[in-house]
Amino acid sequence: MRSPIKEVRYPQPIDYYLYKEFNKDRTLNSFFKPERVGKCMQLIDDYYLSVNGAITQEGWKDYYLARVNGQNLMEACNFLKEKYKTDLETATEYVYYRVIGQTWNGMLNEVACINELQNYFTNLEFRKTSFEVDQQYCTDWEAFANDKLLFGIQIKPSSYKYMSSPYQLQAKKYHLEQVEQYKERYGVGHFFVYHSNDQMEADGIIGRINTYLLLNIDVHL
Repeated sequence: MRSPIKEVRYPQPIDYYLYKEFNKDRTLNSFFKPERVGKCMQLIDDYYLSVNGAITQEGWKDYYLARVNGQNLMEACNFLKEKYKTDLETATEYVYYRVIGQTWNGMLNEVACINELQNYFTNLEFRKTSFEVDQQYCTDWEAFANDKLLFGIQIKPSSYKYMSSPYQLQAKKYHLEQVEQYKERYGVGHFFVYHSNDQMEADGIIGRINTYLLLNIDVHL
């Protein structure tokens, strides 16, 4: 059984209203484009796989900072200092939270869901996919038994279910198309798993997976 990661989330480090004001600044947001701060989700996926799941906050921070241009991060800090007359500590805390903290928290949400599934399905092995597989097939984890692929998983915040703008609906349609491609290529099922308040939403997912396994899997689980 997978051992729970004994790590904590990064707290949002600055005043709540100031944080919201920073987030709305379009010019500031341009400092966080992937070409400037890296593809954070790809980097943390790569980090997770590089340490075989034994992730730590310090390990992730060191891994990230070794692979991005620190000057780009400082430019975001200097922009905050100049435009909002804030101190360097506040600016740095915000920038680090945007690129290191939020990415880390997202990974902890994924791992918490997988650990919860592992508690129910003790004979299965859950493996993190590569960033490339996730991008191509909307599949960031896979379940195995005796090295046989059983199904894919995509983990999303519960808010994903309620996204309804035209752009969001188009994105969701595209995700479903990716999932169908995954199922067709690998001949297995696929499930969306949702989380809220740092916990997996049961929402019938355990029953659906159990039913799928009973009807489709010819190995002893």
